[in-house]
Amino acid sequence: MSKTFLGHKRPILVGSIRQPTVSDAIADIKNCEHDGADAFILHIHLMEEEYHTFDSFKQIADRTPLPIMAINYLNGNGQTDEEKTAVQKEAVKAGFACVDMRANTFDRDSRSGLTGCKAAFAAANPKEISMRPETIEKQKQTIHEFHEMGSEVLMSAHVDVELSEEQAISLALEIESRGVDIVKIITACHSYEHALHMLNTNVALKKHLKVPFLYGCSGYHGKMLRPLSPLFGSMLVFGHHQYAAMSNTHKPLLKDMKKFF
Repeated sequence: MSKTFLGHKRPILVGSIRQPTVSDAIADIKNCEHDGADAFILHIHLMEEEYHTFDSFKQIADRTPLPIMAINYLNGNGQTDEEKTAVQKEAVKAGFACVDMRANTFDRDSRSGLTGCKAAFAAANPKEISMRPETIEKQKQTIHEFHEMGSEVLMSAHVDVELSEEQAISLALEIESRGVDIVKIITACHSYEHALHMLNTNVALKKHLKVPFLYGCSGYHGKMLRPLSPLFGSMLVFGHHQYAAMSNTHKPLLKDMKKFF
């Protein structure tokens, strides 16, 4: 299997690696492989900083034939987005296939920039989406740089609000327009009724987007949507080998998803 998140049979089962050290990450990867994982996402921001290096990433990449995505979200360590992006570039040099880039990268105050924005999604006042022209251009340049390095780019927005179908499509098309390979939108969801509405939105997104996507929600209702959304159009599901102190327990176990799909 080539080291890519694109072109595979879907849904892709992605092992979510949330470990503090290289040896812990490798052990988790090998257990996830046994569970049937197709790929991995390494949460760099949860690793001890001494392991945020090319050598550490290469040790991890060399231990699996499967593609790995590098994610390096905010963790209170004071790093700028430029510094976090530079760490992701080291992971790509080491053999990682993809990076997760926030849609408000280089704009930590993105919500204030939505004032006066006429896009449908702006009315919901979402987090993690910058509409400042200078930020968008910087993001496009960074995406180009990742592509030049041979990396795929997933752009994510954890919006922390509920979206209507029209708003979700509007936001997804805006993210797609920045030149990314995969669109990821994670919303809030406060009821089963809206969760079912989100499954309909998955179907609509599949019709409107030219690139693969992940559309889901955080919290309690995400436990239902994570396995179901891929049946309605989303490309992947994140899961764990087992639950530990650093796990996101709203994510399913990979072995259960393997049986389910």
